[in-house]
Amino acid sequence: MAKEPFRAYKGKPSFNFRTEWKIFVWCFLIAVVLWLFTSLNDQFSTSITVKAKYLNYPKEKVFIKPLPEDFKVMVTAKGWDLISHYIRNNSESITIDLNDYKKTDVLVTRRLEDNFQQAIAPKITIGEVFPETISLLREEKGSKKVPIHLLQDLTYKKEFGLGGDVSFTPDSVLISGPASVIKAITHVETETVNLKDLDKPTSTDVKLKEPDVKNIFYGISKVKVQVPVFQLTEQSAEVPVEVINQGILVAVKLVPKKISVVYQAPINKYSQIDSTQFQAIVDGSQIDTTEKQPLKVQLIGQPRYTYNIRLKPDYIDYVINK
Repeated sequence: MAKEPFRAYKGKPSFNFRTEWKIFVWCFLIAVVLWLFTSLNDQFSTSITVKAKYLNYPKEKVFIKPLPEDFKVMVTAKGWDLISHYIRNNSESITIDLNDYKKTDVLVTRRLEDNFQQAIAPKITIGEVFPETISLLREEKGSKKVPIHLLQDLTYKKEFGLGGDVSFTPDSVLISGPASVIKAITHVETETVNLKDLDKPTSTDVKLKEPDVKNIFYGISKVKVQVPVFQLTEQSAEVPVEVINQGILVAVKLVPKKISVVYQAPINKYSQIDSTQFQAIVDGSQIDTTEKQPLKVQLIGQPRYTYNIRLKPDYIDYVINK
C-alpha cells in the first residue's frame, strides 16, 4: 500500500514566544516575592541616628566640651520591622534632663538604653550607642567683645573702582562660652563677601563664620557690608622727580625735571587729589658716567583710590655738572 505524502501541520501552535516570555516573567516575579518574604523574616543589623534634646542647661557654668547633637545607635531586628521603621520615617529623639546629672562629670550612654528603646520601637533590639560617654565637665562662663574681620573678594566693571573704604556694621561681636576658650579668641571672621562686576554702591549682608567648637555663642549672626563703588575718571598731574642714593659727589640735572602722572580716580575723590600727593624718584646709584643710560622713574608715593597709573616718560635722561 502506498504511503501518504508528508504534509506540514498548518494549525496554530499552542504557545508562541510572547506567551512563553510572559509566563517566565510572572514566575520570576513570584520567585522574587517569595524570596523577599523569606529573607525579611531573618535578623538584620544596622544603625539608626537619634537626635538629642537637652533640658535645664546650667545658668552660671558651661560644658567644656559640646554636648552631642545626636547618637548613632546599633540595632538588630527582623527585616519587616526595619522596613516598617524606615517607612514611618520617624525622626527619633530622646530628651535628657541635665538636672539629673548635676553631680557627675561623665554620662555613660548605655544608661539611656530605655530612652533609646522608647524612641525607636519595641521590636527593635538596641545594641551599642556612640558616643559611649558624654563629658559633663563644667567651668565658669566667660564673655567678651572681639573685633570682626571681614573677608572679601570683590571685582569691578571696567572704568569703575572703590571710592572709599569697604565698611560693615557692627564691627565687633559679643562672644560667650567656656572662659578658658573665650580667653584665647582674638577676633571673629565673616564668610567671604563675593561680589563681581560691581558698577555702583552696593550693600549686602554677610554671615559670621561658624565657631570651631559648638559651645561658643555669638551675640549676632551677620553684619551689613557697604561697598562704595563709583565710576572712574582719568586725570593727570605734573610731578617733580627726585634723585636718591646718589653716589657721585657732583650735581646731577634731570632732563626733564618733571614727569606727567596719568591716573584714574573715582568721581567722588577727584577734587581731593593733587600733584603733591605723588612722589617720583630715580635711583642715583644707577648713574653711569660713561654710558649715561636713561634712569627708570619709580613712583614711591601716591594718594589712595588712584588706579591704572602711567608715567610719561617712565625713563629720563640726566646731565652731570662737573
